[in-house]
Amino acid sequence: MKLTAYDTVTSAEWDTQVEEMGGTVFHTSAWADYIAASNPNATPIFYTLLSDDGEPLGAALGFRYRSPRRLLSGLSGRLALDAMPAVKKDDPDTLKEFVSLIEDDARAHHDAVIVLGSFASPNRADTLKACGYEVTPRLEFALDLMRTEDDLWTSMEHKRRKNIKKAGRKSMTIEEPPPAEAVPHLRHLQGESSRRIVARGGSDITYQGSGPRDPVEILLEAGVARLVCACVDGQVESAGLFTAFNGLVYHTLSGHSRAGLKAQAPTLLLWKTLTRYKTEGMTRLNLGGCSADAVNENSPEHGVYRYKRDWGGDVLKCASGRKVLRPLAHRLVNTARAVLGR
Repeated sequence: MKLTAYDTVTSAEWDTQVEEMGGTVFHTSAWADYIAASNPNATPIFYTLLSDDGEPLGAALGFRYRSPRRLLSGLSGRLALDAMPAVKKDDPDTLKEFVSLIEDDARAHHDAVIVLGSFASPNRADTLKACGYEVTPRLEFALDLMRTEDDLWTSMEHKRRKNIKKAGRKSMTIEEPPPAEAVPHLRHLQGESSRRIVARGGSDITYQGSGPRDPVEILLEAGVARLVCACVDGQVESAGLFTAFNGLVYHTLSGHSRAGLKAQAPTLLLWKTLTRYKTEGMTRLNLGGCSADAVNENSPEHGVYRYKRDWGGDVLKCASGRKVLRPLAHRLVNTARAVLGR
């Protein structure tokens, strides 16, 4: 097997290959453009695994990050994949070889660290461990949209169904405004959600971008995303960004006000959106994830875990992997950042 790596691709051809390999939105050209627009220090890398006869066996999307500081640029290389590589027939031996060749590419480019993410990538922990990676477990929650609507409804926890009915009786509408209106609502509500998350010990998810264009617009324009809003008494109180590719819908971003949470707007928004995607022929909906320790009641993500679990779908065991390739360079960069600031 051999590896090819390119900085640019023809979008339609690349996405067709990703689809054939069973890939997700996190392998697509649109996702590459989205991440590059979100982080000016990220360079997309499009990887293809080929057989000895030149037949495509897998596709992966990585991002090479370099510090903008000239002093650190040569030492700070990091190769990161948001999702594990997609391989034909999901073959574990092929995946292991693909990971190994990508790591070789990272070493050839003098990257200090390689990180393999786990978005929509369940059951990969064994591969990561076999390849010598430090593994961090995650959980994701997936609904099978091939089930009947009645089955999806009855599989939910009773309180979830009760809240949807409650929200439906209020003066609430589920809308899909134009991006120019919807994106600012999403970012504002993300900020509100972030303040609550930080208060209970979680990470800050506030959007930090300041460019003339929001990267979310790239996903919307590419046709791989939908931004849905819930309005209570005419005011947008909840917003959710859903990406969709190759049969999989992924709940990618969201934000909610206190009033929206009280009115159960996020729950009605999600129910209406998943039933719409079901009628459009999508086969799975991934609610996103949380850390594996969110099952513990003292975790700041425990509420997120319970909320997603109670939709009655499958709990998927995911894992991200990390390996330091240049220990000395990695230590020097960490020391320099501590002195100079991030």
